[in-house]
Amino acid sequence: MPSLSGLEDRHVVIDRRDGVYLAFPDVIRAKDGSLVVVYNEADRHVRPTRRVIVASRSTDGGRTWSAPSYPDSAASHSPRLQELADGTLLVSDSSRVFFESPDDGHTFLPFRAEGLTHDMHDRILVLPDGAWLTAGHRHVGEEHPAIRQPPAEQAVFRSGDRGRSWERIATMAALRNLVLCEASMTRLPNGRILALLRENSFVFEPMYCCRSDDDGATWAAPVPTPLMGHRPTMGLLPDGRLLVTYRNTGPDWGTCAWVGTPEELCSGFRVHGRAADQANPVFTPEGMRVRNGAGNGSVVRFALRPMTDPRTASATLETEVRVDEAGKNGCAVRVGVWWRLYPDRMVPDVEGAAPIPLEPGRFNRLRLTYADGRVRPFVNGGERASIAVDPDHADTRPILFGAPYPFEDNAVDCTWRSVSLRVLEPAFDRVYAWNWTSADGMPDRWVRDNVLELRNDRHAAAPDFGYSGWAPLGGDRFFCAYHHGGGAEPGYEPLMTAHVAGTFFSLNDFNRR
Repeated sequence: MPSLSGLEDRHVVIDRRDGVYLAFPDVIRAKDGSLVVVYNEADRHVRPTRRVIVASRSTDGGRTWSAPSYPDSAASHSPRLQELADGTLLVSDSSRVFFESPDDGHTFLPFRAEGLTHDMHDRILVLPDGAWLTAGHRHVGEEHPAIRQPPAEQAVFRSGDRGRSWERIATMAALRNLVLCEASMTRLPNGRILALLRENSFVFEPMYCCRSDDDGATWAAPVPTPLMGHRPTMGLLPDGRLLVTYRNTGPDWGTCAWVGTPEELCSGFRVHGRAADQANPVFTPEGMRVRNGAGNGSVVRFALRPMTDPRTASATLETEVRVDEAGKNGCAVRVGVWWRLYPDRMVPDVEGAAPIPLEPGRFNRLRLTYADGRVRPFVNGGERASIAVDPDHADTRPILFGAPYPFEDNAVDCTWRSVSLRVLEPAFDRVYAWNWTSADGMPDRWVRDNVLELRNDRHAAAPDFGYSGWAPLGGDRFFCAYHHGGGAEPGYEPLMTAHVAGTFFSLNDFNRR
């Protein structure tokens, strides 16, 4: 994956203060050429005692920023920025208090937005007839174990009076086992509205996209994308492609960007991985060799297509692997549960389950099948056990291989020759098939070739980074504002530490190697 993370001249600090949690920014280029950013100031991420809007301006293309100013907000969450046709800047906010700035972000005039019943609003989308659209989500019903939270409902709202009053016109997405939220909508040149949504069940589901051909009144069923992430910000480039910035929630966390066509965005799941050490893995005539000591500096793991609804889904994972050395968390495959691999045995992560012998010093062919709440392991052609798992629980859904946990007891020396996965999802009329051999190179090659990492934050807690907005700087240059925890920095405290930063990038950066 091309990365700008280590290039200091590409990054700036917009606002950073000890003891203050600064997060959830959006940015826009005003008509006078200045950059305007809005974000939240709080004391912590979870249940803050106060959270208000902060604004800042840059008149030198994002290199330096003004002291923070405070629009008159009693509460705020995840403000969004939009420039209207007359040059007015609009700040929309989940507090239902919006702001207009007639002077490029110097002053902000509040007004009440009535009728919005959901939160985490999208940037305002202005339709050809002058009406405004936005989207928001809320949780409805009882928590259930397949997502470990109440189901999400993503709704679409329309305003005919410049945001003073809103009417709910559609449900964009509401599925039992997919927590679809934080939609970002873009109107394509053909009039279609495309929405990209966060998926929040934390089982390595990708983001999903929905489309509307009638200005948001009705929406087609969500389809999976190749991107894994939260709070996407999507927009149209002059050449007709889409640019998306987002919080990467694959195995290797950070703030990322992607550029491609609508068809590429809606093209389905892609494998995501973590292999931060360029020396690990290595490819040999025998296969992909993973060799590292314990710790989180050289971990290798890959997230494959999860099951969306194990009540009706079935899955088969096959691999050829030789394990020469492995700590407790060094080498495993996950189907239903973790199956930890050692040179002479495979051990399911189930209390009281017996180890399954492997032939040491050779490649073993493993096949794990899931259906109807049972996982059956096969070793070199022979069935070895039958393990019951909960068919309606989030823990049953992820499918991975590599290090089970990227923190400790994960020393390993193993070689993967091949991995294949087939997942049938009759509830979604979907068949997923993936086949990989070591001759193909890295299993997450598509992501490495197509996603640009703006800033890595793999050691931070997931809430502390990656909400972002972006603005064009002219030509093929862009500026992305995001919040960043700095998980590897001294003084970082999970859910208590974040600041607002920015990164300069260009379309040519997607081709960096």
